Amino acid sequence: MYRIMPLKVAEISVPLGAVLMMGDMRVMTTGPVYVWVIDGEDEKIVVDSGVEEAKNGLFHGFPGKGGGEKGLREALESVNLKPEDVDKLIITHLHFDHAANAKLFTNARIYVQRREWESALNPPLHYREIYDASMLHPLEEMDLCLIEGDVEIADGVRTVLLPGHTKGLQGVAVETERGKYLIAGDHFYTYLNFFPPKHPIQMTDIAGNTVEIPASSIPFLPPGLHVDLTEWYESCFKALSYVKRQNILPGHDPSLEGRIFP
Repeated sequence: MYRIMPLKVAEISVPLGAVLMMGDMRVMTTGPVYVWVIDGEDEKIVVDSGVEEAKNGLFHGFPGKGGGEKGLREALESVNLKPEDVDKLIITHLHFDHAANAKLFTNARIYVQRREWESALNPPLHYREIYDASMLHPLEEMDLCLIEGDVEIADGVRTVLLPGHTKGLQGVAVETERGKYLIAGDHFYTYLNFFPPKHPIQMTDIAGNTVEIPASSIPFLPPGLHVDLTEWYESCFKALSYVKRQNILPGHDPSLEGRIFP
């Protein structure tokens, strides 16, 4: 059985309205950028490859720190792993904070949804600054595998197509000794997206800032960035057909840092 280890490679600050639709766009909140190690069997499997190194304190215009080859290698070294050791790299989606550094996984087979690949090469207008062609072109010279839909990558590890945030975002369902978990990528940024508060609450982000979160009466609260909100909601229920709600692991939640699942 597998264990799942989220490893922080960087920190990034975004408007609250990007994390929670209808959130205050004037309020910035800081969260982690993770890569995920699926540990437990002979094959070495990693999900996502992190973000490029911050330039002048920015990632594609968003404030942040860390990242790049240094951030990735330090994170993987904490679990005695190098990019070159990895057999399979699954990229949830090709936004700049999930697909950078993939070229370092020189011995891995790389799994991307075909829909995501085609959309990244010809992105919707509002995503033109979030996809980066310089991260994509090196993958064409690697062992790139474009898949369609839900595919078993290894025994007990399956991709789950979850369109909405992007056209071809995929989660990764993983069998563990305590049942199945879903690495959700950015379909859910934080637990607040699928456990919306019924009363206003305060949240402390990774930088120690207090952020006000309004109440919500709906069962899922979307991120502010998406290509198809109807598909996003449909993908929420699809995710729940795979795993229990409490076994979903969101893409940027600060509470995941340093933990191992289960």
